[in-house]
Amino acid sequence: MERGLNRKRREYLTRRADILSAAEKVFAAKGFFGSTMDEIAKRAEFGTGSLYKYFRGKKDLYFSLIDEKVGEVTRLLRAELDKDLSPIGKIESMLYLQLSFIQRDRDFFKIYVSDRTRFEWTIKDELGKRVHKKFIAYLSALEEVMRDGIERGQFKEMDPRDMAHGFVGIVNSFVFEWIMSPGAYSLVSKAPTIMNIFFEGVRSLKERR
Repeated sequence: MERGLNRKRREYLTRRADILSAAEKVFAAKGFFGSTMDEIAKRAEFGTGSLYKYFRGKKDLYFSLIDEKVGEVTRLLRAELDKDLSPIGKIESMLYLQLSFIQRDRDFFKIYVSDRTRFEWTIKDELGKRVHKKFIAYLSALEEVMRDGIERGQFKEMDPRDMAHGFVGIVNSFVFEWIMSPGAYSLVSKAPTIMNIFFEGVRSLKERR
């Protein structure tokens, strides 16, 4: 929690965090449409009316939770990309962090993926705008790593933005498959495969000759 905040502000942020934590558990168990503010309040040990001092309603609470989750992982990923590592080392470190983060919160991310398709278009647009700003900041940071790799002669001469998009696309595909798969396997275990596909491709050495 930030230093210099007065007591009331600290208490407000602590209680808000408690509500978000409770909401995450309820949403993970029942989904957005199956959850109620009463259930979230009970889980957080608050009166239902008290929740409306912090959030306008269930939709606002859900979107705030998504926003915080994305913000948290984005901050962590940016910290990895800022480390004194080679471009490949940064990408590998970031990949393992991202997959580990999602693997720890599988239930929640599964609810997000499945529920999002059921929202009205206006709501999906609102949610998308919140997440998109953070995604663009992350993509730009990844683009800089790709550019650094090109300048060092480690990566091919390609558009670094396109390279960043390609990498994110591969990762997202693996994440979506893992979230929706009924079988249990480690998402983190797919990191070497993702790295190999992105950096080495799928064409065999024999075919490249």
